[in-house]
Amino acid sequence: MSHIHDVLSIAPRYTRAVHIEHDFAVGTQALAGYQATPLVLQTLGRLLEGLHPTATARAFSLTGVYGTGKSAFGLFLAHYLSSSPERRQQLLEQHQTVPLGDGLIYDGPRLLPVLLSGNNASLRSDMLQALYCVLQQQSDVCTHEPDLLETLTRMQGDANLDAQHVADVIAQTNQRLVQHTSYDGILLLIDELGQYLEYAFYQNTLADLFVLQACAEMAARSAQPPCLLVTILHQAFDQYAAYARVVQQSDWQKIAGRFEDIPFQEPDSQMLCMVGHALCPDTADVHTLNRQAWMNRFAVCAETLALRPSSIDPATWERLLAQTCPIHPLVLRLLPHLFRQFAQNERSLFSFLTSQEPCGVADFLASYRCNGAYEPIYRLPDLYAYVEANMGTGLYTRSRGRRWAELTESLARVQTIDPLHHDVLMTIGVLNVFGQQQAIRASKPMISFALRDCDDDPEITQVLQQFIDDQLIVYRHYSDSYMLWEGSDLDLDTLVQEATRRIGGQTDIAALLQQSIEPVPLVARKHSYQTGTVRHFAVRFVTVDGLTTMTPTTVRADGEILYIVPSDHATGADIQEWIRHANRTKETHRIAVLPSRVQRLDDLLLEVTALRQILETQPELEHDRVARRELASRLTEAQHALDQAVAWSYYPGHSTWWWCGQEQSVTTTRDRDHLLSRACDATYHAAPRVWNELIVRRQLSSASAKARRNLVEAMLDHGYQAGLSFEGYPPERAIYESIFLESGIHREEQDDRWGFGPPDPVKDASLHLTPAWNALQNYLNAAQREPQPIRQLFALLEAPPYGVKAGVIPLLFVAVYLANAGEIILYEHGNYITVPDIAVFERLMRQPGYFSLRQSRTGGARMAVYERLAQKLAQYALSKTVQPALLDAINPLLRLVHHLPEYSRHTGTISAPAQGIRQALLTAREPDIALFETLPRACGVDPFTAETPFNETQFETFFAALRNGLLELQEAYPNLVNDVAERIRAAFGANASDHAALHEELSLRCQGVTQTTTDHQIRALSVRLQNTEPGDGWIERVGALVAQKPMSSWRDDDRQRFNRSIVELGHRFCQTERVTTIIRQQQASTPTLQDTVDALDPLPTVPDTPDRLPTVPDHPGMQQLQIQIQRTLDTQSETLNDAQRVTVLWEILQALIERTNERKPE
Repeated sequence: MSHIHDVLSIAPRYTRAVHIEHDFAVGTQALAGYQATPLVLQTLGRLLEGLHPTATARAFSLTGVYGTGKSAFGLFLAHYLSSSPERRQQLLEQHQTVPLGDGLIYDGPRLLPVLLSGNNASLRSDMLQALYCVLQQQSDVCTHEPDLLETLTRMQGDANLDAQHVADVIAQTNQRLVQHTSYDGILLLIDELGQYLEYAFYQNTLADLFVLQACAEMAARSAQPPCLLVTILHQAFDQYAAYARVVQQSDWQKIAGRFEDIPFQEPDSQMLCMVGHALCPDTADVHTLNRQAWMNRFAVCAETLALRPSSIDPATWERLLAQTCPIHPLVLRLLPHLFRQFAQNERSLFSFLTSQEPCGVADFLASYRCNGAYEPIYRLPDLYAYVEANMGTGLYTRSRGRRWAELTESLARVQTIDPLHHDVLMTIGVLNVFGQQQAIRASKPMISFALRDCDDDPEITQVLQQFIDDQLIVYRHYSDSYMLWEGSDLDLDTLVQEATRRIGGQTDIAALLQQSIEPVPLVARKHSYQTGTVRHFAVRFVTVDGLTTMTPTTVRADGEILYIVPSDHATGADIQEWIRHANRTKETHRIAVLPSRVQRLDDLLLEVTALRQILETQPELEHDRVARRELASRLTEAQHALDQAVAWSYYPGHSTWWWCGQEQSVTTTRDRDHLLSRACDATYHAAPRVWNELIVRRQLSSASAKARRNLVEAMLDHGYQAGLSFEGYPPERAIYESIFLESGIHREEQDDRWGFGPPDPVKDASLHLTPAWNALQNYLNAAQREPQPIRQLFALLEAPPYGVKAGVIPLLFVAVYLANAGEIILYEHGNYITVPDIAVFERLMRQPGYFSLRQSRTGGARMAVYERLAQKLAQYALSKTVQPALLDAINPLLRLVHHLPEYSRHTGTISAPAQGIRQALLTAREPDIALFETLPRACGVDPFTAETPFNETQFETFFAALRNGLLELQEAYPNLVNDVAERIRAAFGANASDHAALHEELSLRCQGVTQTTTDHQIRALSVRLQNTEPGDGWIERVGALVAQKPMSSWRDDDRQRFNRSIVELGHRFCQTERVTTIIRQQQASTPTLQDTVDALDPLPTVPDTPDRLPTVPDHPGMQQLQIQIQRTLDTQSETLNDAQRVTVLWEILQALIERTNERKPE
């Protein structure tokens, strides 16, 4: 009896590589066995689209790793495009693997293939040579276009050939070809383009790169006749220049941008089918019975272990198992991923099948023929041997290199020579490397199937337990799989058990679930589609005990789904009582879900929490990489198991859903979506329906936020113009039209002037903006006495029943603000905003919590007051767009009061009404309150309200009192100056009748005493009188000197202090003036004052110089008198300054001299 392995052969097409030029010359027999897979059909369709007359994408690059059939596809493409429509259909029918369908185009231009296979040479030269060889085979071209062939021959020898010239010659050849042959254009197909790129990079010949760019641009321009350019690469274009300079890399990227890249990578299921076709190419297989027996041996167990890919039906899978004998089904399942990872090292799936590499399939079968073994099976240990033998140390440098290294180390730690032990460890290691990506776990049934072709083998069970005891592997409970284990000093199982015991019973299970699981919010799709507003429900876990302590509103979500977590002590009656309570009918935004079949979440949840806590708090893990990695892997698997258990427990059909106290029929995800939409319809029945995804969001993108900002600026600056004067179609215009124009909020009012107002009832029927507008208006109406926070207004609109998204709310607010022009007052940080410009609204949109508003109506008597004031003080206010312009009207009054001297702003010498008017204007924070309430009260009349009718008596009384009070404020300082002048006149005993004469008189008098006095204040007075310009400025300077403070800054007490001080200064000045007069008289009657003193025996006098001291006899009383005088002066040092004490001595001396003169004989 012959066995399969005795006659096993590989289909010839898989035993050699495709050489596209040689194989095309052979004819279509080179396509024998080629499979037109779905990927082939899809790629072919994309290329055919480039041949459409209006298409411009005619330069393509096929990119895929080694061994994926790109060159074979290129050969098929060349035959297909060079054939007639009938032959094209035949080709596809011969090589189809799936039904063709109706999408393929058999008609279209018939192209002449110009084929190149990459080599270490110049691309320009090879392109011309390939074109020359093709044209030589076209006799009509040779006959009619000898010059063209001569040109191609000459250009091939030009080393400095221009890239654009090459592209122009190809385009010219394309035109001539159409004239003399039956072809409609050229297919320029370059296989192995990477070799040309490497040559260009190492030779630093950019011309070979630019010829690609020139040809791609030429192909894009080639309408009739078309030129299709297709290149085949193993990796991305720019990766060939990965080590080039930045400038060169930029050039490469520009060239790559001229090509439309098409990834060429077969899916795993298709690669498996190709393996079967390669191993069983003959439909008349004499070993059908043997293959059937092979399939029967593995099919049931393979299906039980879920090895069949979901994209392969059971019948195809069984046929594939029969075809791939002698490869074990588990090995077969892992092959695509294995060789996709290693393909960049030029290892392909078919070289593994066909080559004589050590431990490959061919070598494996040859070894079994030699030893006469029966029915060989290529298992996972054989695959590991192949990878290790052919990859060597390069195995450890790849993405999964650490896993391969762990396997090698684990095999070295095995103490026994039993082959089964090594095979079990190798199987676990290989599954750890590749099985994770294929969802194939290293479970005991899988290991048993891999080595013993069944799902439960006692020997393997024994080996696994021994490996666990030896710390070679660990068992993951929740994934039911074994992992290689490098060993650790920590007992991980004990750590987990202790942490679980410590956490259990101390934490609310619902709180743990909320921390451990991040449920994806559920979207009410139907409602979102019908209203244009995406609404989602947040998911929250809650225990029965937590149901009664929940907050009544949700946070940052449109609704809330409560996943009720049953507990041991809670009864079904407790849950039903809460679910059916009458209050639930009011909570339309809340849905409760009760699992009907609960998996045990407690253990899973506690383990996840324990593992996370250990990883975060265990200090020993910092230096134990192996234990840390193992715990992290366990946490990942336990978290996955927990997520699946929660999803299963609360999935529709496994749970009961309650809304508004009633159980709802929810058995599918469609039912769930309908329930969420019904809940949204009931909760947000007053919500607008705005269809603009740019703005109807809770969080705006930067582009949308900019568009909203530009729209607000246009509303503020151009609200009176149609369309807000937009030019073109920027995104802000789309927002404007979808909200304000369609609803009639912005509409023409009169004389081609546009404005904002409530939504039009007819236009707003579909947008439903009226409820939100009314809510805004009602909030304003309630904010007439005290400012109300804008954040509270925004929260009101965002909450049920309006549910306006945060992106739209500021726009509606600005529209209402403009519709109530002049009646809305804004505050920022509690301060009145004088000019609410775009900068203010930008801050308001970013931080609404900093702002508040108040409404001030200006109807009735208020409007009359405003118009009278504006007419008298600020006529420009009446022409403003926004009326009433209260701030502009009252600004002249505010400026008048704030520009008053400080004395006028504080003095109490004016009348009570004037003081009230001054206080009202100085403390004004809002123009409406100041104008209509505080000023009238200060003027002795009742406040003006919007509701009260016009009262002429009240009106005239108010303005008369206001006028008088303002005049009194204006005259307060001039009156002060006049009063100071009068007090100076009185203090100095002046006789001048006006200020100028007084100034002149005092200046002359000061000149006479300055030289004889040491009084600093008198000297300073003289300076101020001499240096002052004409006018009353000298009065302010004198007042500042006397009061030690500028007159404009005086308070009433400063004025009183001046009144006292000026009297004292005048007295001292007059005394000094008299002394000066006496001295001058003495100087006129006697030679010197010393002569007079000398005659006064025994009285001394004050000498003019030390040299002229009089000579008098000493007397004991003189020294004693001097000591007494000095002590007396010292005791007065705290009450009198030096100048005052000198003045006292001077007056005593003056009196003494006068008495002496009286006693002196004639």
